[in-house]
Amino acid sequence: MRKLTLYRDDSTTQVVYENVKHYFWLAANTVLSIAIVTDTATGAHYYVQWPRERFCWFKDQPMPPAEQEVPNA
Repeated sequence: MRKLTLYRDDSTTQVVYENVKHYFWLAANTVLSIAIVTDTATGAHYYVQWPRERFCWFKDQPMPPAEQEVPNA
């Protein structure tokens, strides 16, 4: 699992997503799509999309196993 931190261009507040399964770019690299795991037992996940113009940059970090949440346990 990964932890993704987005740094918004209109705020000093960071948006942090934990338990990220994977992320990728869509629409000719204009939309960042993030898959967030909701159930680690089944691998169930949902997607969050961010238009490129809404954030300045993002940081990708591995999550140590001890910090990984089990939302439906």
